[in-house]
Amino acid sequence: MSSSSTAQSPLLAFLHFLEKEKRGSVHTLRCYRSDLNQFQRFLADQYEHDSLIGIEGEWVRAWIVNMMKEGRSPRTIHRKVSAFRTFNRFARRMSYTDRDPSNGVSLPKLEKRVREVVPERNMISLLDGSVFPSSWSGLRDRLMMTLLYETGVRQDELITLRHADVNVSRKNIKVSGKGGKDRYIPISDDTIDQAEVYMRSRPGDSERLLVTDGGRELYPAFVYRRVNHYITEASSLNKCSAHVIRHSFATHLLNRGADINAVKELLGHSSLNATQHYTHVTTSRMKDAHKGSPLDTRGIF
Repeated sequence: MSSSSTAQSPLLAFLHFLEKEKRGSVHTLRCYRSDLNQFQRFLADQYEHDSLIGIEGEWVRAWIVNMMKEGRSPRTIHRKVSAFRTFNRFARRMSYTDRDPSNGVSLPKLEKRVREVVPERNMISLLDGSVFPSSWSGLRDRLMMTLLYETGVRQDELITLRHADVNVSRKNIKVSGKGGKDRYIPISDDTIDQAEVYMRSRPGDSERLLVTDGGRELYPAFVYRRVNHYITEASSLNKCSAHVIRHSFATHLLNRGADINAVKELLGHSSLNATQHYTHVTTSRMKDAHKGSPLDTRGIF
């Protein structure tokens, strides 16, 4: 931790720590900042206390009750309290405080969430290209959807991909993952061809591989709108995000018999426990697996 960051408020020092030392993504930083600022505003409004240091356990309980009255989902409440607990662990290490006011606080019970998966046949049908416009933006959309499904990259990883990260000779892409860790994911010849055709037709000179209609860097809402548009057209899902495609990628690979450790490496998980969450929907193999699909081209299992 640099001397400049230690002179900041505990919250700013924590955000600096996440960004510079933990290499947190833009999305991660935005979520922590939003959740912790919300708690700070609650403390200021209810207790005239404008810091996340020196608070009482009852104040944390009151915040939870307030969120429940506002209709926040149990999962959202868990996430926000978890953000505070992560901050408080940092604060204790830095000697800003010596206790955890959230210790022993009860949280609303979480319902088991069934992860949604796009059926493999639907993804294969979608990516054959017939539904995408012939314009350069249609080429971008098809490449975006193909990369999400063929590589399982996170939304933030997709956004930060540069055209220099596509290695034609080695047939892979370089992905900058969580914690600043790079990984290399194989891609098919067809995807390389898509990328080359798209790059020749897209406007502007951004170093980013994928850009908006205006030639600027992608942003989360843009990716969500495009993904949701195509997946809801191609399947029965009412809503679909890049994370649903990532989950579908992992699930389909495991259904096909891929080694779970190989899937872990492709996903960029630091722990096998995170990958094992995908195994609950792989009890039966898909009987309609298509040879030659994006999941089949690189022989990872």
